[in-house]
Amino acid sequence: MLTSIVFSFVLFVLWMGHVVAQEYDYIVVGSGPGGGPLAMELAKAGHSVLLLEAGSDLSEDPLYQDIDRATEASNDPRTRWDFFVKHSDDPDRELKYKHMTWRTTNGSFYVGLDPPEGAEQLGIYYPRAATLGGCAMHNAAVLHLPSDDNWNYIAEITGDDSWRASEMRKIYEEIENCHYLGNGTAGHGFSGWLDSNQDNGSWLSNATDGTSVLEVIAQSSGSVGNRTGSEISDAELRTLLNRDINGPEPDRDRLTGVFGMATHTDASGRRFSPANYIKQALKENPDLPLTVQLNAFLTRITWDQLRDFEPPAVMSIDYVVGPSAYKADPRYDPNQNTTTGFAWVGRELIIAGGSFNSPQILKLSGIGPADELKKHNITVVADVPGVGANLGDNYEGGVLSLAAKPFGGFGNRYVAQLKTSASEGNRDIFLWPLNSGFEGFWPGYPDNYGPNVLTIPFVHMDPRSSNAGVVTLRSADPFEPPEINFRFFEKDSDKDLQAMIEAVKFAQKVKSLLPGSSGLTPFDELHPCTGDGSDCTDEAIKEYLKLQAYSHHASGTCAIGNVSDQMSVLDSKFRVKGVKRLRVVDASVFPKPPGAFPVLPTFMISKKAAKDILEGY
Repeated sequence: MLTSIVFSFVLFVLWMGHVVAQEYDYIVVGSGPGGGPLAMELAKAGHSVLLLEAGSDLSEDPLYQDIDRATEASNDPRTRWDFFVKHSDDPDRELKYKHMTWRTTNGSFYVGLDPPEGAEQLGIYYPRAATLGGCAMHNAAVLHLPSDDNWNYIAEITGDDSWRASEMRKIYEEIENCHYLGNGTAGHGFSGWLDSNQDNGSWLSNATDGTSVLEVIAQSSGSVGNRTGSEISDAELRTLLNRDINGPEPDRDRLTGVFGMATHTDASGRRFSPANYIKQALKENPDLPLTVQLNAFLTRITWDQLRDFEPPAVMSIDYVVGPSAYKADPRYDPNQNTTTGFAWVGRELIIAGGSFNSPQILKLSGIGPADELKKHNITVVADVPGVGANLGDNYEGGVLSLAAKPFGGFGNRYVAQLKTSASEGNRDIFLWPLNSGFEGFWPGYPDNYGPNVLTIPFVHMDPRSSNAGVVTLRSADPFEPPEINFRFFEKDSDKDLQAMIEAVKFAQKVKSLLPGSSGLTPFDELHPCTGDGSDCTDEAIKEYLKLQAYSHHASGTCAIGNVSDQMSVLDSKFRVKGVKRLRVVDASVFPKPPGAFPVLPTFMISKKAAKDILEGY
């Protein structure tokens, strides 16, 4: 663990209950996919950097090294922050969410539609990770490049061509250390910090039922033309499992069918995150001017406002050091002792707290909608209405069924991408089969339906009705989590729901095409339809999805945009409008949800921000 390494670069000491003040060129708040790599790049360039991480270091714990234990990791009280969100402004609609979470009178959680008397409604569970490496330490580790359109949109609204997809591909190649393709393969990197890997399909020879499912998915998704499943050889299936989902093909964004699932794992298949990058770099060069302060929580930004003719500039920060300081931490104890810290900002402060905490930090520091700040008696430093607005996410759903017998040998990870009738040209559904129950997130998720269960979850990419949500302050207390409302399906949602209906029907078709000889049929569908689904209408599926869709990849609350756009928060170089010496670099900067999973694009913007800063922007 990080605490077991001797850090000759540590520049501060504890004295009389306070951290002795130091000045750092750059202070980065948050060590996740945005902040961790950025701090390293700045330190490698010779700048003194203080990296604050609110959690501890568990990167050497086997639980966090094994990506197949992601569910267990994201429920670990040592790292998780429990956020509870809304999906709408309609209280009655919220109460129909079947995994609504409540706090009972004895302090435990209740999940469901019939809470015990006296229970307090908390909301829809949305766990985050406070640990070195951030959410890259508890996620499923999926690496998925967003479409070129995602990058080009940012270039178009900002007028900054460095955001073009062709330029962002170069950044991807710079940061990647690919383990699943031959050295020199076009479109990939082989000497960057970010390890990437992919299962090679060797499981096919031992996964009888898993092979049957794969054959049907390959057939139904057009991966092998119009041939029947019986004609698909293991060699052809293995070729599909080795398809590169992040390849450089000009038409990549329109390619559908079966692909391998790339992950941020090392050559041995272990999770590789910013925590590994930081620790490896410091081991190789202990003299790097990087100070990592674990269990450190930012509480205040101080501004230099002495020059009336210039925007306020960041001058210093206050923080506390101590475990579980934030009230979202399940181990939070108001009586726990913490140590106060203070640091001067020599050049810039960079916030990388994620889509919930970054807007909270800005608002508590006086940057945000003026009316909201005044409501909490916060001095307005810069009236930036877009802070906390534009909260977006991909919609997720799935089909969960029970087979007639337990699955024998299900196999490993792979992906099918679909293009629905609602698509504007690009693939818009990302799905994968699981021999486990998975229908979203709640304390202790998911329910265990046994060895007969088949879940086909999916992500609807590039949703049109997203980005209507908002993150607002509950109070001026920096330790109190904000109010979060995604406002799902609030804008024009017909095409989004149509795409999701087609994903459901695809999953149902997969079940129907499995041969009777497999022994798996007939299936008993539990959700969104029941039984054989014969009496389940499109309207019923649509209503189910509207009420039960979930998400786990928030973005957009500190959005990059044209500086003339009132609702933009950042310029194209990640600089916060209306102030100086302050940037935000995390998933909150994306004006639209980037692809199926935001971790890879966030790794990429971390590198881009480092380049912008070091080039003097």
